[in-house]
Amino acid sequence: MNVLDALSEPFPQEVERQLKKGGTSLTYIPVSEVITRLNKVLGVDMWSYAIERCERDALDPDYIVAHVRLTATFVPTDNAPAITIVKDGVGGQKIKRTRNGDILDLGDEMKGAVSDALKKAAQHFGVGLYLARSEESLNLEALEDSADDPISAEHFQKLRDLLNAQVPQVIEDAKEYWSAISDGASFENTNINRDKLTQMLEFVKSASSADTNAG
Repeated sequence: MNVLDALSEPFPQEVERQLKKGGTSLTYIPVSEVITRLNKVLGVDMWSYAIERCERDALDPDYIVAHVRLTATFVPTDNAPAITIVKDGVGGQKIKRTRNGDILDLGDEMKGAVSDALKKAAQHFGVGLYLARSEESLNLEALEDSADDPISAEHFQKLRDLLNAQVPQVIEDAKEYWSAISDGASFENTNINRDKLTQMLEFVKSASSADTNAG
């Protein structure tokens, strides 16, 4: 069995865990098992990861978003030079609160987001990929149905707050950009789906960065 086959091998059922999500039961692997698989197949000194980002989401502060960069070195069996490959993973974790609205443990949520991101990065090497494919199949229909749905009023307000925090020139440029991508539709949440929300956020980020550099 080659290295990629060993990394991609399904996990024993006894280590799999179940998660209820949207009325569907999804199977996942604990991050400890993912780390064990990488250690066993690659070697403890042949892989590492770095946390590029771990913070509360700017648009939805009730979520922690993490970006992990996984570096793995593969040693061929035919005396060929070793190959180092880098893959990125982005994961998230919803912040849990008490009945009074207090955050239970922000550090624990950050740990969960990093673990999720690490597992996503490891999927690029085949680790647990069979489960990701199953989840994608289960969610495909729901994603297709919701892709064009308008964003919520709450998310729209956060977008407006972000825009209003920009300098006047960026605000004007953003208005022109919105008019172009929406065919002149009015700027309200009923006219903004997830794709347009992403486009607006990326534009504001880019325009704001350009304005800061110019200043």
